Amino acid sequence: MGFRHGKFRSSDLKLKFLIAVVLLPIAALSGRIPESKPNIIIILADDMGYGDCSVYNPASKIQTPHIDQLAKEGLLFTDAHSASGTCTPSRYGLLTGINPLRTGVLNTMLSRGDPIITKEEKTLAVMLRDQGYVTRMIGKWHLGFEEDKKRKRPELDFSKPLLGGPVDRGFDSFYGMHSSPGASPLCYIQNREAVALPTEPGVVEEGRSGSKPFKRKVMMSPGYDVAESSLLFCQEAVELIHSHAASKDANPLFLYYASPLPHKPWVPAEKFKGKSGLGPYGDIIMQLDDVVGQINTALKETGLDQNTMLFFASDNGPGPWAVKDMKALGHHSAGPLRGSKAYSWEGGHRVPFIVKWPGRTPKGTVTDAVINFTDLFATLADLQNADLQSYPESALDSVSFLSVLSHPSQNHKRSGMMFHRGAVREGVWKLVAKKRVKNIEAIKPSHFGLFHLEDDLSEKNDLSQAYPERAADLFKALKIYMGKRELK
Repeated sequence: MGFRHGKFRSSDLKLKFLIAVVLLPIAALSGRIPESKPNIIIILADDMGYGDCSVYNPASKIQTPHIDQLAKEGLLFTDAHSASGTCTPSRYGLLTGINPLRTGVLNTMLSRGDPIITKEEKTLAVMLRDQGYVTRMIGKWHLGFEEDKKRKRPELDFSKPLLGGPVDRGFDSFYGMHSSPGASPLCYIQNREAVALPTEPGVVEEGRSGSKPFKRKVMMSPGYDVAESSLLFCQEAVELIHSHAASKDANPLFLYYASPLPHKPWVPAEKFKGKSGLGPYGDIIMQLDDVVGQINTALKETGLDQNTMLFFASDNGPGPWAVKDMKALGHHSAGPLRGSKAYSWEGGHRVPFIVKWPGRTPKGTVTDAVINFTDLFATLADLQNADLQSYPESALDSVSFLSVLSHPSQNHKRSGMMFHRGAVREGVWKLVAKKRVKNIEAIKPSHFGLFHLEDDLSEKNDLSQAYPERAADLFKALKIYMGKRELK
């Protein structure tokens, strides 16, 4: 496999699955559990909404056949949550098993010019490498590097090795970008080095369906093409899978594929332009769906799929522009959920989450088990029989859901979840701030509404007056949790 740059070369949901269960025989726990450690691949979408997958949203105007197929081959979670409603804290929670509310991680921390994940906070990649895995990352990092602080504002110096990134946090290799595909400066990074320095001025134009196009001035590497990044990353992932299968390396593979799609700017590749009939955002979703299909196909072609855990999820809910533009076209990116990215309403953090694990996870099944991104650390450690006490600064908010993968209908109990913008979830009850919380230390019970998610998934009916004791208990739990925080 070679890294390249430049131009690219050649309740309705449950009913739907109940019908599938009746018509298609569910594979029981077929075959023996592989004695060798399974490969682990995480595909993380960027700002994809709960309603953007047709398998989650029967009324979706955008078709996602490859993601739908993945659900038919695995297990679909209806109540999975990102660690936060925005990119940086969500990824931090996924890789460390720490709720970003505990340490105060926000996107704005990137302006400090320091890596978000400290050396003491060991990542999934560190834990899995300790267990004998080859650890690879492709795509969007967005967790910071050590920046040059000699100037008035810290900035990345691409002429020097970039420290504090993926290869300094447990990954054996990294090919990707520091942030989103439209965030200046634009260049590809291989391990710690820029593939080509971002020395040329350019303009990124973002197409929108129902809104005025937006142009942004950037610095970029010579020949950088915004539409090319996802194509390059996907091809790299497919080649990596094939090369790993062909190698004599007995070590299992951990691949973290952090897709730049469908985050702004919405610049689909040529073959996807106009494909959805819903403008550039719809096209971008279909392009992302194709990426999922290519990776799943590569695993099947190599035979690796029979001993691979394949996860698909989104880092948070859809961006507000996507919600606005798609609603005008009759498509609801958040599905039935209220809110969007950056909010504590369900639309900000309830995300698509599908797991395929042949021989362990029954095909075409659904679970309503409540899980969080932070739980991946404990789950994969459980799989490896790894001792979490070996990682004392990590997995502080992580609960294993390994048993759910084999027994989706079992009652999975998880302790309450706390969300930074002002929300706490316990069972079917959720207390959420009616407006964004700016000073979380100054919150009062009157700032919150209480919702029963089983009866009111869209969070329309505030029950705080009808159940004051329940609201008070959840508010107290949130305050206690915040009192134990150790902010970065």
